[in-house]
Amino acid sequence: MITVGRVSYTLANFSLVFWFVYFQYYWFPRLRNERFLHREHFFLLYCALMAGGFSFLNTLTSYETASTLIGAIPIVFLLGVEVAIMGYYRHWEYLPAFIEVSILAYLLIEFVDMMIISATIQLTSMTFAVSVWGTLTELVVDNIIYALLAVGIWLTRAPMENMIQDIMGRSTEYFLLGFMSVIALAYILFEYSLQTLQQSEQYLVFLAGIAGILLVGLTLSTYILMQTHLQEEHTRLQMQQHEFREQYTAELNRQMGEVRKFSHDYQNMLLGLGGYLEDKDYAGFRQLYIDIRSGWATSNAAELTIGDLDNVPSPMLKFQLYHNYLLAQQSHVQLFVKTPEPLMSTVTTLKELEQVINQALPPMWPVVGQLTPAMVTLELKEVSGRLRFSLTFPVPTDAKLDGHTRVTAQKGTLDFSELRESLSQSATMALQLKLHWGQLIVTLPTG
Repeated sequence: MITVGRVSYTLANFSLVFWFVYFQYYWFPRLRNERFLHREHFFLLYCALMAGGFSFLNTLTSYETASTLIGAIPIVFLLGVEVAIMGYYRHWEYLPAFIEVSILAYLLIEFVDMMIISATIQLTSMTFAVSVWGTLTELVVDNIIYALLAVGIWLTRAPMENMIQDIMGRSTEYFLLGFMSVIALAYILFEYSLQTLQQSEQYLVFLAGIAGILLVGLTLSTYILMQTHLQEEHTRLQMQQHEFREQYTAELNRQMGEVRKFSHDYQNMLLGLGGYLEDKDYAGFRQLYIDIRSGWATSNAAELTIGDLDNVPSPMLKFQLYHNYLLAQQSHVQLFVKTPEPLMSTVTTLKELEQVINQALPPMWPVVGQLTPAMVTLELKEVSGRLRFSLTFPVPTDAKLDGHTRVTAQKGTLDFSELRESLSQSATMALQLKLHWGQLIVTLPTG
């Protein structure tokens, strides 16, 4: 097998592990939004620190002992830190997909590196390939290829992120995890077996070929799964848009019916009042006016239109907002939705916003419907790199803030504790009361 000096070994480990960690997080914007990882230079520093720690431990264990158990310490360190960070920020749901992407990243790094080493040996000599200068030359080429790959697959980030979100927790995710784990295990066994061959350059070419075949197979499988998911997503969005327009059309027809009914009643009122005036029956005129006022029910419709939701990019989110508007009407509550600017948040952020709306709005309608004015204003706006969900609602004079998640009053309680528990670590929630109004503000990372 190929043996290199300590310096070459450490440099190679640092470079390869740096790109391995980088590609691990490539399709997980949510994992990169947590505090010190949310900026690109902080994330690159994190990759460098992880690569440095792994390289130091791997060089130390590889040159000090031949024990396989001790040699696993660097891998335990790398994966242990990543899993610990994931657990700290309560992102356990991403663990299966993170492992799948890690396997793809491992095969990619191994394939490119072995092809470059094999090419260097063929073009120069074994002596140069294992020297420090040879290692530096190979790493420069490696880094260029990895950087080009990172740019070249940029457009896959959104569909991959969307697919990961949609298969999360489903049997498809665990089937894919099991399949990729078997592939990775088979490759590692091949690698350790072939390292015992004396003809090192031949074993490298053969192993690189195996890695390439597995990488291409897994990439094609992932691509087919992604395309299938995109087709299903397209069909689902079409159905949601159809349902949304059906709801909107039904509500528009209902409001038009109310307008026609009011027009007919209005004509009858004018005729009645005009008759009393013509007969100079002011007592009858006054009584009819009182009867009209006593039976006058104002419309509680906020008249939410499709145009009001133009700045909302997700069809599912539009459907959800309009559905809540109809639920509010059933409880005699006016719901006004304001989106002054187009929302540019990622798919992950918009999905978390859907969860916020599902948990915050429906429980409000029975309580707010008993208050005056029964009016709720929802504003969605991006401020300083975060999506701001602002909900303003009326409260009675006896309303009190119970802790940080509950508003208690004699007419009912608004409890947002479940909403707070469901938020990610990077999200924030604030609940405040003023004289006659309460306000719930939730901020979500947009990246």
